[in-house]
Amino acid sequence: MAASVESLGGAWSTVTAGLLPCRGQTKAPPTDAVLKSAIAVLDHHGVTFIIEEWFLDSLQADLRENIGPAFWNHFSSESNGPKQHGADGTLVTAFRELHASLSSYLPSVDVLERLRQEGAKQRLKDKVLLIFKALLFYDIPLKFHGVVKEFYSCAFKACEEELRKKEKASPGEDGPEEEEEDGDEDSLTCGGCEHDKEHCTCTETLTLFHQLNSQLHSLGLLERVCGEAVTAIIHDRIQQHIQNTCQGEFESQFLLPLEKWLNSKVLSWLHLVFKGTPGQTGEREVSAKTQESLDRWQTRLLYFLYQTYGTLRISEMFDIIVEFPDSMSALEDLKVCLEKTDLRQTLVSSLRSAIGRRLLQPGATTSDVLSQYILLVKSLRVLDPTGVLLELVGDRIRHYLRTRDDTVRKIVEGLTEEEGGSDLADELMKGDPISLEEGVEEEGGDPWAWNKWEPDPIDADPSKTSKSRRSPDIISLLISIYGSKELFIKEYQSVLCNRILSFNYDLTRELRNLELLKLRFGESQLGNCEVMLKDVQDSKRVNDLIKSENLMEGVAVSGMIISAQYWPQLKETKLALPPAVQQRFDSYTQAFQTVKASRTLNWLPQMGLVDLDIELKNRRLSVMVNPVVATIIMHFQDKERWTLDELSTAMQVPSSVLRRRITFWQNYGLIRENPPGSYVLLEEGADHHGDVMIDSDEETESATASSQEMREEEMQMFWVYVQGMLTNLDSLPLERIHSMLKMFAMRDNPIEISLPELKAFLDSKVRSQQLLLSGGKYKLPKNR
Repeated sequence: MAASVESLGGAWSTVTAGLLPCRGQTKAPPTDAVLKSAIAVLDHHGVTFIIEEWFLDSLQADLRENIGPAFWNHFSSESNGPKQHGADGTLVTAFRELHASLSSYLPSVDVLERLRQEGAKQRLKDKVLLIFKALLFYDIPLKFHGVVKEFYSCAFKACEEELRKKEKASPGEDGPEEEEEDGDEDSLTCGGCEHDKEHCTCTETLTLFHQLNSQLHSLGLLERVCGEAVTAIIHDRIQQHIQNTCQGEFESQFLLPLEKWLNSKVLSWLHLVFKGTPGQTGEREVSAKTQESLDRWQTRLLYFLYQTYGTLRISEMFDIIVEFPDSMSALEDLKVCLEKTDLRQTLVSSLRSAIGRRLLQPGATTSDVLSQYILLVKSLRVLDPTGVLLELVGDRIRHYLRTRDDTVRKIVEGLTEEEGGSDLADELMKGDPISLEEGVEEEGGDPWAWNKWEPDPIDADPSKTSKSRRSPDIISLLISIYGSKELFIKEYQSVLCNRILSFNYDLTRELRNLELLKLRFGESQLGNCEVMLKDVQDSKRVNDLIKSENLMEGVAVSGMIISAQYWPQLKETKLALPPAVQQRFDSYTQAFQTVKASRTLNWLPQMGLVDLDIELKNRRLSVMVNPVVATIIMHFQDKERWTLDELSTAMQVPSSVLRRRITFWQNYGLIRENPPGSYVLLEEGADHHGDVMIDSDEETESATASSQEMREEEMQMFWVYVQGMLTNLDSLPLERIHSMLKMFAMRDNPIEISLPELKAFLDSKVRSQQLLLSGGKYKLPKNR
């Protein structure tokens, strides 16, 4: 029995000595024959099952006490910074020693693998590697990540430099594409290692790179150690390349070249990390799991490429819109990025912010805002034909345009400019907006068109129809800002009236615009405008007839005869003409009565233009001015000095208006104010030859009453009703006043007033002390 125990103990000692590495021991390990004999003894006693458990416990103890501390000690010294990545550097040395330590256990693993019973669920080698990684890398110091990233970053630069050298030695199809990125060929510094070219270390770095990858691969640590660093390096390289190549360039498409660059330069380096150099001894066999991981990595990097490029274009989106249509290539690229990434919300928030910061400012004119909105519509139609992006982004501009008083006028002026003068004029020339609609099945269309239907994006507003979003008609979008065509028709009448009465119009163009507008608004809506243009034609015929019949002599007078009930309300300002001029007007009226029996004229002397030839002592001046300005200078024919009050009484024009008008002649040196309030004619002065046109202030003054002036006049009708209510009922709250106005004032009257508008009107009366507000009720002051 004692001999048996001694034999068992000796066998165990032999097995332990043979399976554990002999680091630092002078005694030679047992031979394979001795080890097999000892294992046979243990097997005879039925205790071989404890060998594997003991081996794994011993391995874990060695990892905790020796291997692990020795490995991490390489990264604990402050002297070993991340820049030490050469032949004696931290990272390569540490993993070389680690690989040697683990390799010393692998023969024993093979011996124990043969002793295992068949049907074991997990290979012993896999279990050893799992323990190895779990104990060694459960807590990684931060410095280690810096060392790994620095090493692979240098290796990536060295790999790029070697590839660049090969392309220069044998230029292929892709050579010219990277010409700008190659840098200065005459530089004395290597682009990879940043050393002098005579002392370039790129080759040594790549050698260490392949050695380290091979060691990590055999340890099963390749992706675990370098995965995060490689991802960060590739991401930085993609961002840098896109920034340097694409920023500010909107006229070319970059996605295909970027994908080609990613596959040829970046992914080839990634394959070097995991597979080694193809066709050489360093090439490694890759498991199906690793290949699957590589495929996923490639997909993620391609996604990151789209995301980075899309983010860059989104940050430049405002400038891209300004450059449209030259930036069409950038928009088409961004459209692909939006389809492959989740950047739609980023685009919406970024563009809304840029619009608010760079466009919707008091310094921007309404025309600029409208032009930018039109470009926004065209640009976003390229990105999203469904119109959802336009709905989300353009809503802010639409709300802002509603707050500007001149928006409607600027839209109408843009529509009626000369062809090519504005985007709106070009849109109007396209004709019937119905023919421009997209995505709507027309009657008699393809009965199988239903299979081309696509739902709206998930961020679409469910309360709005797809048809309204998909319509590309920009004019309809602008009209929908106010939701009413009547407002635009009314403004068009006003614009047309101002053009006609200032004689700044082309009849052929105005007739063409009218016909185009009829296609959008209907003939019945524009009947008044048609009469206005007919009045122009009739006036020309009447003037020609009076001239041909010699019905007038002396100063030529050409009348613009308007049918007042069809024209917008004109400004009612008085003007007393000089007797000689008034006589010519009376002669024209008599001539008109001769041509048009039983009809007469009611003159508006403040409207129109006067062509004057002024002769002074040493100069002659030809000017074209409005009647008020002309009447001023004609009064100086009678006497050379006038006071402002005298001139105001003679012309029946307010002094404030006269003071502003008389500055025209002061600017041209014909009249001087001396002393203040008294004006004198200057017979001698600087010469002014040729025709002089009226200044911009005079030229652009509106002949029609503004919408605000017309609204104030309408509100006076409601004021009469309010006064009557408060006289009879003493005091009333706002809601009661509004309901009574709806019952009595608005029942048979097309003019309406909203509750907020009524409140603003009554509050203005309170401020002017025409009403009192007490306890939420309005009443008239007692001292009325």
